[in-house]
Amino acid sequence: MNYTLKKKMPLYHGFFKVDAYSIEHERFVGGMMQLQREHLERGQGVAVLLYDAACDEVLLIEQFRIGAAVRHDEPWLIEVVAGMIDAGEDAEMAGRRECVEEAGYAPQEMRYLGAYYVTPGGSSEHITVYLGLVDKHQPVGAGGGMADEHEDIRRFWLPRTEAMRWLTEGRINSGAPMLALMWAFGWQGAVSVPS
Repeated sequence: MNYTLKKKMPLYHGFFKVDAYSIEHERFVGGMMQLQREHLERGQGVAVLLYDAACDEVLLIEQFRIGAAVRHDEPWLIEVVAGMIDAGEDAEMAGRRECVEEAGYAPQEMRYLGAYYVTPGGSSEHITVYLGLVDKHQPVGAGGGMADEHEDIRRFWLPRTEAMRWLTEGRINSGAPMLALMWAFGWQGAVSVPS
């Protein structure tokens, strides 16, 4: 099927960018459809689940998130290391940088887990997810985030089995850590399927 981005109109350019697009695309039932959509440009990101296999523990972080606060949910979310890919970096390079900045660890190995669109109905933000293998007894820094980025991050180690329990209980309720844990360590489906 074909589409055309006919017109782009800037609406807001600050920390994020919002543009309106006039679009024309083919319909499943035949013919063409014209519409307008607003698009939030967030950039391309990376998320890294840090794991010490010898201890069978994961490093999680906690930080304030405005999205949860405006919904009147608990705004300090349990997450994995994550950030935006800067100019001149690829996803793995950005992930390694973010691990040092946010968690104070430099992964010995990065294993690709997957990639996904965060909210494709209104944004092109795309996250690449890795498992970063580390020795929890060998940090390279304090972590905690970057002061010039207004980050205030708490890091902590948790047994892998407990992290999976938190996931099941809904205590971990943000997309990147949920997917990272499921991709890295599997998931029990809600529906039993005969083999």
